[in-house]
Amino acid sequence: MRIIEELHIGKPLEPGHELALSILLTREYLSRLMDERVFRSAGLTDPQFNVLRILKGGPPEGYTIGEIRRRIITRSADLPRLVDRLVGQGLAVRQPNPQDRRSWQVCLTPEGETCQAGLSPVHAAVLRELETLLPEAERALLLELLERLRDGLRTLSEGPDERA
Repeated sequence: MRIIEELHIGKPLEPGHELALSILLTREYLSRLMDERVFRSAGLTDPQFNVLRILKGGPPEGYTIGEIRRRIITRSADLPRLVDRLVGQGLAVRQPNPQDRRSWQVCLTPEGETCQAGLSPVHAAVLRELETLLPEAERALLLELLERLRDGLRTLSEGPDERA
């Protein structure tokens, strides 16, 4: 269904506006699907699950908030508060960083590992369903186009001084 029909828009959209709305609405559908099928049962949000996966794939001593920030998908997340919630749920722990006393290392607790391991198969199953929505050639093309779009957006979001 075209975006103007789905959102009941009565006049033509500028191409950039149509593109932005289409991407945002697609992300909303994907987010809702993941929340309903994967995260809600564990009392987690998508960004919290993302942090658990980052910590699971990291070194045993964990990552600093800055290292997590470079790896997380939701860049606008209030990461310290997000980590505080994971600590409050017993899924992660903060430990002093031996290399820098001003920062903390965040690592998974055994409960966090169990939670992440329990959700991973469900998460993978939803991703396999997602994969079936487009043929392989179209998925490859979409991934290439999205990469080019992200590259362009990064360039647009940099200030003039950063581009020079």
